[in-house]
Amino acid sequence: MENYKDVKMGIRKLNIALAVTGRGSEGRDEDSYSYCFNDNGGFIGVFDGFGEMDSTTYSKLGRRTGGYIAGRLAAESTIKMFQNGNFTFSEMDSIKLTSDLKKYIDKVKKNFADNQDTALVPTTASIIACDYSKKDSIMFEYLWAGNSRGYFLDKNGLCQITEDDVVEQISPIDETKKPRVINLVNAETDFKINIKTVRTDAPTILVTATDGAYGSFATPMEFEYALLYTLNRAKNVAQWESLLRRLVSEFAKDDFAIMIVAFGFDDFKDLKHYFFERTKKMFNEYIEPISKAKEENSTSKVEELWNNYKADYYR
Repeated sequence: MENYKDVKMGIRKLNIALAVTGRGSEGRDEDSYSYCFNDNGGFIGVFDGFGEMDSTTYSKLGRRTGGYIAGRLAAESTIKMFQNGNFTFSEMDSIKLTSDLKKYIDKVKKNFADNQDTALVPTTASIIACDYSKKDSIMFEYLWAGNSRGYFLDKNGLCQITEDDVVEQISPIDETKKPRVINLVNAETDFKINIKTVRTDAPTILVTATDGAYGSFATPMEFEYALLYTLNRAKNVAQWESLLRRLVSEFAKDDFAIMIVAFGFDDFKDLKHYFFERTKKMFNEYIEPISKAKEENSTSKVEELWNNYKADYYR
């Protein structure tokens, strides 16, 4: 497609919804995802249940952990909110989703928890809603709580839109460290669904991921390259999903979930072609130098590479 600005037509030609999930070496199958689309828009979302914070058993629900239940409840609640036409692409979406999630979680706690005093039913949430009803552009609405993340990926690289809800910030060039997460969706304390909107008229890949996914890579540069490298090697969408799952699984200790949607391309070949130069740039300017820096145990070199990269990552 020579004119990549015709995003509306691109959506009609390709609307990829790609889910990559897995269980890490120390995971408990607590990550979940959901998505739904119609002629005017849709959403993708991932949810990371925090079973380690909920010691309650739920014998009526197959003795699953509170984290397992919370992640799947949040996924189901988001689908229902979309199907009921309640995404308005305004601040009301944050208020409505917070209220809906609280009601769902509270209902499960009251009806199914063996011990309501210890039941938290905690999970993160990272949702990207899409409105492509307009002819000239697409609006993306990012809704999140906790440390699951929402991104977009375009010709300038990966851009993180969400901001982690954590007590202490960590160096973004060491995503393997896990700070304490706050503002989780849960049944005991108040929480808030954060919201940001982005509008674009250019081809875009949307990515939302739990920390078990992006945290499997030491830097944001390596996470972006994992997305692009597997895309470049794949012959079709199913193979991209398989390759990405296999690559993340090699490094993952925690459960992981990634959802990907691509807008504005003729077909999968066109999608690969569009990101081919970016893939080469990432390898030559970041991945190969990072590899050498690690061999030399040079943290200063990795920090220098991060400083070059972060202008677009936080644009």
